[in-house]
Amino acid sequence: MKYLIPLFLILISSVSAYNYHGCALAPNNLHGWVVCLDTVMILYTTDGGATWQPQDPPDSTTKRFFDVTCIDQLSAWTCGILGEILHTDNGGIDWYAQAIGLSKYATRIEFINQDYGWAACGDGTIGRTTNGGNFWDQNFTPWYSAEYYGVSFLNQWDGWAVAGYPDSLSLGQGMIIHSSDGGINWDSLYQTSGYEDYLDVHFFNLFDGIVVGGDETDTSAVILKTTDGGATWNNITPPTNTYYLRAVDFVGNHGWAVGRFGTIIYTNDSGDSWVFQNNPATTTLFDVDFSDSLHGIACGYNIILYTTDGGQNWNGTSVVEKNSTACLNKEFIIFPTPASDRLKVIYNTAVSGQGQDIEVHIYDTAGRELYGFVKHLNRYPDRIEWKIEFNLAGGIYFLELREQDRTLIRKFTVFR
Repeated sequence: MKYLIPLFLILISSVSAYNYHGCALAPNNLHGWVVCLDTVMILYTTDGGATWQPQDPPDSTTKRFFDVTCIDQLSAWTCGILGEILHTDNGGIDWYAQAIGLSKYATRIEFINQDYGWAACGDGTIGRTTNGGNFWDQNFTPWYSAEYYGVSFLNQWDGWAVAGYPDSLSLGQGMIIHSSDGGINWDSLYQTSGYEDYLDVHFFNLFDGIVVGGDETDTSAVILKTTDGGATWNNITPPTNTYYLRAVDFVGNHGWAVGRFGTIIYTNDSGDSWVFQNNPATTTLFDVDFSDSLHGIACGYNIILYTTDGGQNWNGTSVVEKNSTACLNKEFIIFPTPASDRLKVIYNTAVSGQGQDIEVHIYDTAGRELYGFVKHLNRYPDRIEWKIEFNLAGGIYFLELREQDRTLIRKFTVFR
């Protein structure tokens, strides 16, 4: 019985990406995304960040990305220039636009479950959805010139946002605000009188929270902590060689913050004290995300890092860009795995020419062929990709690809 239907075949275009600006790691510690501010490329990992491959946003997308978030290995959202928000519900095989025009940009996006999400935006705006992004509210705060860079919600009602404006040298730009009605209305908790920017925020409960940022005049780091819901804020002294912080993430009492000149700092006491973590980065790190207290990723200018031991050791990753000769390694890639009803196949062909055939076969663990087809190409590029749709029971399967005298096999898992 034939279960699979090839949907389409497209050529990969050439593109470069240097500024990896947002990252998210799924709760299974394996699947994750990194998005780029220089281009429209989205990168995807299935091995906890050790290696990355590109995914393609919708053809209509011409915007660039500030951030990405996910709630599992299938559901993820991005945000970027012109307040555009994209969503995938199948691990990135398909991305589709949910909103555009929330603001001049959306810099941070957060979901607490499949339905409730918020986006920190420029021009004093906070985006809000209660139905998974099918509709986004555009909520204007009273501070129309505020540039919001961080947002943190405990539940569907209680949330905080922070403002800054990196490199603006504007007095009083740093702000901390709070909402108790899901992000519709906001109250001011604190505003600096100096040159401090507040760029990310995390609240553990209604009383205890951390804000990170930096001072534009000397690139020093700023860490603020409250234990009374934001009525008062205490300055926490960062470790030596900590610079202007761009993002923070917590798993329980364990937290990490990243910033300029390769800064990564760590706390195991909810932010009361911090230590420096050595890593290969020397440029600005813009984001960090941990799936548990051991597994995390971080990204910045020209670098993506991953750790499997809570940051005691940070490793540089292998990034395959679309114009990289490393792509043409006579291999093929399938993702996501586990899959539900579709796979994306990326294949680096052995030869170029005219009139070549590619065979694809699907087998179960008993070796029974469930599907096979031959794809004839009039034009045969160095690299191709296509999508396959299926209706298979949960379990382990093998995808075999044949080209002339060359055979390659990849295992994948279907879950139901």
